[in-house]
Amino acid sequence: MKDRFGHRHRIFAVELDAQRMALELRGLLGSGGEQLRRYLEDHHPADLADAMQYLSDDEDVTLFERLETDEAAEVLDELDMSTRSRLVKATSDERLAQVIDLLPEDEAADILGIVAADRAKKFLARSEPRARSGELQRLLAYKPDTAGGIMSSGFVAVQESESRETAIERFSAAQDADDIFFVFVVDAKGRLVGTVDLRTLLRAEPGAKMSDLADRHVPTVQPERDQEQVANVFARYDLTALPVVDGENVLLGVITSDDVIDVIQFEAAEDVAHIVGSDATELEKKSPARIAMMRMPWIMATMFIELIAGFVVKEFDGTLSKILLLASFMPIISAISGNTGLQSAAIIIRGLSTGHVQLAHWKHAVMRQLGTTVILGGACGITLGIIGAMWYGKWTFGVLVAVGMFASVNIAGAVGTAIPLVSKKFGFDPALTAGPFETAFQDVVGISIFLGMATLLMPWLK
Repeated sequence: MKDRFGHRHRIFAVELDAQRMALELRGLLGSGGEQLRRYLEDHHPADLADAMQYLSDDEDVTLFERLETDEAAEVLDELDMSTRSRLVKATSDERLAQVIDLLPEDEAADILGIVAADRAKKFLARSEPRARSGELQRLLAYKPDTAGGIMSSGFVAVQESESRETAIERFSAAQDADDIFFVFVVDAKGRLVGTVDLRTLLRAEPGAKMSDLADRHVPTVQPERDQEQVANVFARYDLTALPVVDGENVLLGVITSDDVIDVIQFEAAEDVAHIVGSDATELEKKSPARIAMMRMPWIMATMFIELIAGFVVKEFDGTLSKILLLASFMPIISAISGNTGLQSAAIIIRGLSTGHVQLAHWKHAVMRQLGTTVILGGACGITLGIIGAMWYGKWTFGVLVAVGMFASVNIAGAVGTAIPLVSKKFGFDPALTAGPFETAFQDVVGISIFLGMATLLMPWLK
């Protein structure tokens, strides 16, 4: 969405954080009047959206009602999904229709996708011009997390038989187009031929045909492609915009870099949240009860797996009763190996997301991670082994601690590497399955190896 603030636009997050801004807004909402109006006009929609995260639900609704229609459209586009959904439900049909009419088609489709079906039909029926209504219906047909769901129809297309002058005229006339500094060249059937950047267009000889100016080496995606894969294409080819085409190469829309930045931020937050057995939407406004219910299955699953480690410790209580110092090293080994496993899992998950790790070459990824954990395990094992030998007074105890640490770190690395790959192979989200299960499984195996070795070496430890 275009910035309408001109010289008044400031990067407000640098000058004043969202929490402080929310406090100021709370005070102004109570008084209202011209002071609130000036405050809203002087601040960027993104900053207002950030501040609304720290207001109550009622305060959010009140603030949204105080915004002018164009301001409301810009703020709504910047809000998180949870707040956006709540405000859309609380807004009257007449006002929401006015707000939607000011949004570009792709952003308007996002809003329509979260309202009730019968309500969305009303908005589509009253949308003018009719071409816009048809475009909105077309965008709504795609899942929101696909290329079709995030693409925009705000592009300029010219036929390959047309001239340079026609392209410049059409580019200048397209006031509602996205900020893309090139035009798309298509054939008579709308199939993508290539692109011509604005610099080439302006430097070309008068009367030059678009077919002669077009760069035909243009990466494309189909509308069903997952948004995370779209972000990978942007990164791979250093793009500012990416055309979306159907199976016959007909140009359907374009994805711009600002959309991809949102995708990258969302996917990164989702991966991090999933690694710890949570959900990315926790970063939005949810009640404690809803957050607890989302996290409960993963916490309970981890707890029951960890119970197995408890049974293992009970089985070796005779060993622990004879050498109490073993208990002092168990949490150290568990913590270090668990951290190593989570690091391995995070690296593999991110590699799968960015395309740097491929299932077809899983052996290469596993060997690289194991090579790393061998070095880490060796360094930690030797260090802790020396400490253990000095502490207990026998070198055999140091060997036990060193080998236990080395084995646990490498097991954790192997599990942390394998679980995301196996999950991906069977169609599960690697980030969702890695964190809780990797840590619990590593504890069970690591403690079993450590105490088992201690039992076998007992004659040399006394």
